[in-house]
Amino acid sequence: MSRELKTVDQLQNTYIDERVSWLLPQFEALAPYKLNQRKKGVYDLVGWERLAAIEAKNLKTAYPDELPEDEKLYRTAISQITALKKALRIAAKTDLNDHAHYHPVITIATHFGDALSYQFSNYKEKQNTRYRQTVIERSDKDNRVEIDLTNSLKYAKNILTDIKKGEDANWLDVSCAIALATGRRMGEVHLSAIFQKIDDYTLAFKGQLKGKTRKVKQGDKAVHLRDATFTIPTLLPADLVCNALQWLGDKGKRFPQTEDPERVNRRFSKTLNEACKKWEIFPTDERTYHKFRAAYLRAAIVNANVDPYDFTDFARQVLGDDDESTINTYKRYEIKSETITRI
Repeated sequence: MSRELKTVDQLQNTYIDERVSWLLPQFEALAPYKLNQRKKGVYDLVGWERLAAIEAKNLKTAYPDELPEDEKLYRTAISQITALKKALRIAAKTDLNDHAHYHPVITIATHFGDALSYQFSNYKEKQNTRYRQTVIERSDKDNRVEIDLTNSLKYAKNILTDIKKGEDANWLDVSCAIALATGRRMGEVHLSAIFQKIDDYTLAFKGQLKGKTRKVKQGDKAVHLRDATFTIPTLLPADLVCNALQWLGDKGKRFPQTEDPERVNRRFSKTLNEACKKWEIFPTDERTYHKFRAAYLRAAIVNANVDPYDFTDFARQVLGDDDESTINTYKRYEIKSETITRI
């Protein structure tokens, strides 16, 4: 397979593409009928209620969980449900035979998606319960992990200084350096983030991805999270970080902001998570791109002189996370004494 063809394949979710191509015509065929007919079916058309049951069976076949029934989680299947819901809404904008059916199709797709999620609701609840238990266990004092950012911050600064001087660098290292310096997610670094320097170690950040339906108050109005501007501290000089983000774009390693962020994960997550393994901040089995977010937060807490175990409000301000359970996962990590936390 050529490099070009492999890249295209990495951007595709073939299961979702196939299901959308089958489901969307079914939804459009149902669109002219009454609400209950859309649900139960009419003539030889299958209603969205049964379509959801069929799709649940398809997902369990395509992405089986081999554990006993009381232990099954179906993680991949559930993640594909989210992708399918999104893909159906996107496809409805362009792939209908009659655009007048758009709003009825969106209504059908919403009911279908809710019914499909309900088929997996008990597995999702088990996932959430297990996650909460893991957070509690890992936050226990006996399970905390010391992290040292000294070498990684020095390495990151050298990389970003080199590209500021016009020298070349590995884009994977540049991406990791930005993530460590700012705590931004992969999708933000490679698609949505906009940085503007405020002072030597402070940026204005816009382009928050998670919680897109949530609004935050800015000035005298509420704005969607992705459109909100956050003032965030950096662990490296802000001018180097701003230049590095521009450099990634110039090298073709950022998607347009209008693209689906999932494309970032399909294109870059495997290579970036592999590249993270040489950054010696966390234990070897915990070195992922997302862990830079934890390292950043713990260092930023030290730099801002925030109580290291009472930092929820601070984390909300600099990360944009609103889920306290997610924030509490960072309590697992402690900054090693004498480590550099900003350079």
